[in-house]
Amino acid sequence: MFKSLMLGASLLSASLVSQAAIIDNFVDPTEMVGVSVTATFEDDSQQTLLWSALDAVTGGVDNGGWSFKVSDTTFTENSVLGAYVLSNNSLNQGIKGLTIDAGTAGFYFDTIFSLDGLDYGTPGSGQGREFNSSDDTLSGLFGDLYLAPDLFGSLNIAWSTGTSLAMGETVSFSLDIDKVDVSTPPVLFTFALGLVALAVRKKSLRK
Repeated sequence: MFKSLMLGASLLSASLVSQAAIIDNFVDPTEMVGVSVTATFEDDSQQTLLWSALDAVTGGVDNGGWSFKVSDTTFTENSVLGAYVLSNNSLNQGIKGLTIDAGTAGFYFDTIFSLDGLDYGTPGSGQGREFNSSDDTLSGLFGDLYLAPDLFGSLNIAWSTGTSLAMGETVSFSLDIDKVDVSTPPVLFTFALGLVALAVRKKSLRK
């Protein structure tokens, strides 16, 4: 009986953990607090800015010299034009790399776009986007896999050798970012712990 209770409690706890990730695939760009964006410049120096609401519908980073933003939604409807825009506004040198760290803030790049509308990868993630750019000299590499096969915590964008985003230039990207809430349902989790405690108590009373 003891082993059965312990097994049942363990299975329930495992089930709760697997179901604890609640995915929101309709993310407001103004609410992505904690995401960091790092620009790498031609002289190999870097600057990191933290994401914030820039106006009522736009989120991103902007220090006057350069900016990275998206408006209305974190899902890019048009895979060619792109909704995420990087701008070199007034820097006297080019931007040759960009790293977006979203996973540490609970946001993840969703990379699978289902042509038939059936296979979205991780359940609940909805449609995603592979990396696409308006500049074909760029490459995008997703990292920090969170849930296989499609949710990643970071993206590293690099220009080909000898190229960069010069002052006054902009480039757009197609991406999708989801929010993941990993909180565990407290009532069910408490119930699972109660089963374990009950099993231990019954065993001790028999001795």
